[in-house]
Amino acid sequence: MQRRTFLKAVAGSSVITTLDWLRWFRSFGVPGSSKELGIATAAAQAATEPHYLVYWFQEGGWDGYSMFNPLDTRNDATLVIPAGTLNPNPSWSDQLYRPSGYGTAPNDPPKTRGNVTYGFLAADGMASLANDLAVVSSHHGNEFHSGGRWDYHYGKYNHSLSAKRGDDERTVMQAFCEAYGASTLLPHVSWHRWLSDGELSLANYPEGTGYYEKLGPPYAHTLYGKLPEDMRNRLRQIQGLTANARDARIRSFVDDLHRNFVADRNSESVKAFASAVQIHQSLVGGSVTVDPNAMFTDSALRAEFAIQPADETTSAAVVNGNPARSKESPNTNVQAMMAYELMTKGLSIGFWIESRDVRGFDTHFPRRGVFQYSNPRGQQNQLGRMKKDLWGPLLAFVARLKSTPHPVTGKSYWDHTTIVLASEMGRMMGADASSILQSAATDADKYSQIMDQDVCQHWLVSSVAFLGGTVLGNRQWGRVGTVTQDAIPLMPDGTLDPAFDPVTGLMRSGAAQSPNSFVSDCGHVYATALYLSGLDPDGLRSQGKGRNTSPAMRFIKR
Repeated sequence: MQRRTFLKAVAGSSVITTLDWLRWFRSFGVPGSSKELGIATAAAQAATEPHYLVYWFQEGGWDGYSMFNPLDTRNDATLVIPAGTLNPNPSWSDQLYRPSGYGTAPNDPPKTRGNVTYGFLAADGMASLANDLAVVSSHHGNEFHSGGRWDYHYGKYNHSLSAKRGDDERTVMQAFCEAYGASTLLPHVSWHRWLSDGELSLANYPEGTGYYEKLGPPYAHTLYGKLPEDMRNRLRQIQGLTANARDARIRSFVDDLHRNFVADRNSESVKAFASAVQIHQSLVGGSVTVDPNAMFTDSALRAEFAIQPADETTSAAVVNGNPARSKESPNTNVQAMMAYELMTKGLSIGFWIESRDVRGFDTHFPRRGVFQYSNPRGQQNQLGRMKKDLWGPLLAFVARLKSTPHPVTGKSYWDHTTIVLASEMGRMMGADASSILQSAATDADKYSQIMDQDVCQHWLVSSVAFLGGTVLGNRQWGRVGTVTQDAIPLMPDGTLDPAFDPVTGLMRSGAAQSPNSFVSDCGHVYATALYLSGLDPDGLRSQGKGRNTSPAMRFIKR
């Protein structure tokens, strides 16, 4: 059988996958001489440089004005206003409520380190990562939880959440793993459940709609990481693979390994072979480096990620009166540790790490909550949650990546990795009471309604940050206006649109917004993540591998 004929004959696919090779190895051993195996490894290494992509997502909508789109404002939660007052100074509509204790350590006003101005929620990260972070402060999220989370996966284009996904749609991780993951055993590992937040009816989203795991080739499909024991069980199953109906066809390929490797060294089948050799040797070889029973159990590694027994459990929440839902995920420190091991053991390349709790930031504090429920007065402070869910595990993860050399390139894993930090939205600092004050209600009812107003609502103004080996760190792109409290548009080179005052955010007298300026969104993040990872997002779209239409922010690349 000719090689091309053989490749086309393998279950209708042009590629022999890593999993196919592992099945073969399990039954018949690894074929070829040491010279031929060396050629396979060299061919795979010549074909592509390693790439890893990590999205670190803070689900629920963070307090962006205390994060990476910082503003220094009054904290009117400290005002003492007599009960029943309808016209205080400042007015109810103009009052701004910041987190409890805002203005005093550790809840300090915005600070500047290097080229980046940041709020107190980002202080723990900036202390170590200031030179690595590229912050985009001119950014808009989505004021709809499920829609926003969907957008950050899929990018920006016309779509219906409940429609069947098209063959050309891809999440950012599916597009990345389709490009780089053919020769990896478990390329795409995610810890999220798009429908977990309770906004949407499960019955309205059958398989193939909403977030769909099975877009692109099978090796790029979403594999949910779940708990460490779940992943260990999956690896145990792989270790026990047996031969299947493809064996005779694969034998035809291995009969002349040398010729096949030399003739087509960039073949996905060759890269998959080299990957399978490495994985097989790790799983069942003499020098075992991947023992499923030992994965995620190393005491030193667990100590670095500060893992406690409670971190390896799941959590569930009731939202909008719906049955309790869970992401079936451990805490982010466990997710990060698992991602590090899967990455450095050569098993996975793409990861979506997401805070375990459902709607963790979604407090929706009413005014009476700001004044009466919190002590000291203010919005609920997210600092503890950010330390636990983001900065603690992220700092451990980055430190490990920087200190671990890649076995092929000799560079660190950090040099080959892109990390994206995001949340689907920001939070408001107040609420407009004018419609209540102008109503025909009694003064007592008006006051009660004002006290019940949600002053921590969803808000599109947010921020995003990138870090990794190809990122131009210690940079901040854009800002929010002190008066508008909105993102100031960016020019294509990353500078602020000159039509806007760079401090207040107001449009200058007689000016007009540039037709080329923009406020970044989830689609820009999607394209930029791929671009930083060595891919052409426009080219992928033209090939039917994703529909995102927002361009990459190329100024972020080093």
